[in-house]
Amino acid sequence: MTVSNLVVRYGGYSDTGKKQCNQDAFAVLSPSKTVELQHKGVIACIADGVSCSDRSYIASQLSVINFIEDYLATATTLSVKEAASLVLNTLNLWLFHYGQQASLPQDAPLTALSVVIIKSNTAHIFHIGDCRVYLWREQHCYCLTNDHRRRHHDGQHYLTRALGADSQLHVDYQAIPLDVGDKFVMTTDGIHDEINVVQCIEQTFSINTVSPQLSTQSRREYLEQQAQQLVTDAHLCGSQDNASCVIVEIDVLPVLALSEALIKEGAKIIPQSLKAGQRIDQFVICRVLDAGCRSYIYLAQSDDDKKLYVLKMPSQNMISDSSYLHCFMREGWLGQQCQLTGMMKIFNHNMNSAFLYHVCEFVDGLTLRQWIIDNPHPPLATVRMIVTDIVTIVRTLQRQGIYHADIKPENILVCENLSVTFIDFGSAWVNGYQELKPATIDYYPQGDLNYLAPECYAGGQPSILSEQFSLGVMIYEMLTGSLPYQRLSSHSQAPVAMKMNYTAISSYRQDLPRWLEMNVKKMCHPHAQYRYQALSELINGLKTPPSSSPLLSRPLIERDPLLLWQLISAVLLLVVVLLLFSS
Repeated sequence: MTVSNLVVRYGGYSDTGKKQCNQDAFAVLSPSKTVELQHKGVIACIADGVSCSDRSYIASQLSVINFIEDYLATATTLSVKEAASLVLNTLNLWLFHYGQQASLPQDAPLTALSVVIIKSNTAHIFHIGDCRVYLWREQHCYCLTNDHRRRHHDGQHYLTRALGADSQLHVDYQAIPLDVGDKFVMTTDGIHDEINVVQCIEQTFSINTVSPQLSTQSRREYLEQQAQQLVTDAHLCGSQDNASCVIVEIDVLPVLALSEALIKEGAKIIPQSLKAGQRIDQFVICRVLDAGCRSYIYLAQSDDDKKLYVLKMPSQNMISDSSYLHCFMREGWLGQQCQLTGMMKIFNHNMNSAFLYHVCEFVDGLTLRQWIIDNPHPPLATVRMIVTDIVTIVRTLQRQGIYHADIKPENILVCENLSVTFIDFGSAWVNGYQELKPATIDYYPQGDLNYLAPECYAGGQPSILSEQFSLGVMIYEMLTGSLPYQRLSSHSQAPVAMKMNYTAISSYRQDLPRWLEMNVKKMCHPHAQYRYQALSELINGLKTPPSSSPLLSRPLIERDPLLLWQLISAVLLLVVVLLLFSS
């Protein structure tokens, strides 16, 4: 999968000012290990020791260092909020008990602390005291935190919350969705008490932008210079206090995590049905490709690059179907992450759109369903060529831990050169990401009853064997134009393996080799254990006859259990009849 990593640039500066001791402290850590970066994110802390305490510099330094170390040591199964809250409460209790043992009140270690944790596409902000966190986005600056302090009649400020001040800690928390180019500016009161930080940031950042060609070290130095400029401005305006500033810039964001994508996409509007000539965002509708009860599909041209794209939108009929909408949003998220050959690409052109729809690549071809209609009784060699390409894609997906779970002719496009492309991944099962799905959403098989393996409806998860069943049914249909088992509608009861009766290929076509019958039947056998154990065997099964007849060598109870019980019942009936006449 092509998943970009989070890239964050940062720089900071602190100055003692006219005081003898610097009671401010800051630290930023961007983990070098990819696993830590993905599970824990980038951590930035700034602390300002309370001036009335002689040991507040200890509290500020311990807070930023210990928070980062202890946060990284928390279990990866915890959310950011849970992990950070656990660490903050532990730090607070330690500082509080240390202060309780101090001989004098001014020896109690107290500090204000603000933390920004950037994980995936979200910034998590934790705030206690009177440090501040600002966000600079799209040429504007916003203050994200509120000062926890009260002005006394003598003109002095007194903190109402601080780390170590009480055994019970109350922390302000918020989560901010991120955009590339966002900057977080963290300051202590030595800066924002003297200057208008919002105005200074807007002026500084609007004029001075970091060139993307600069090296990592140069960009860090540039951000440090900007932080130093804010500190200098505060001292020039008369600040007597310690002054510290940290700037964190978002350079590259990874693809949205599933939970983030569901939240962001879930807030969007399902568009009304469109006609040729109408517009949505930067796209002009060229024609309607499909208008079903579940979704609308359009061919559209983009104003940006004049290329053709396919737009897929949920139908208004599905507006209250949360299960379908979840699958639709998951399909878009998966398509943006998996740029695999043979899988239709989904782009993030509409990332900031108010509407819920997918922007997909345009593949010039027919659905396999239309190809089957246009090519009744095709040559076996042609079917082999198409199936080989399909199996290659299925095996590629399998290596990525992905099972399509809805393989059928409608979900495969065939180009003029007989190459194929898979579409519609709304039902896909992804091993790694299935663990990350919301706990309230259970997996239910969404595939077509005529192609979905019986074990999936019995509670089994999609696997390479269930994918093989779908392929076997589809191969049978490509050769004959019919299904190997009784056709089912969407309202039919789920099939039971023991009651599925196979129709021989020879019933439709006498020109195919007889050995092909046995191999195709094995591919779509109702019982998973009797199918091929590898897809390479499936391809060979379309080319060569079996070396033996394993189906015939097995006992009748395995080959046809229904026939066995019918024979046993007939024998028992005959015995009962004979006993009646003999008596």
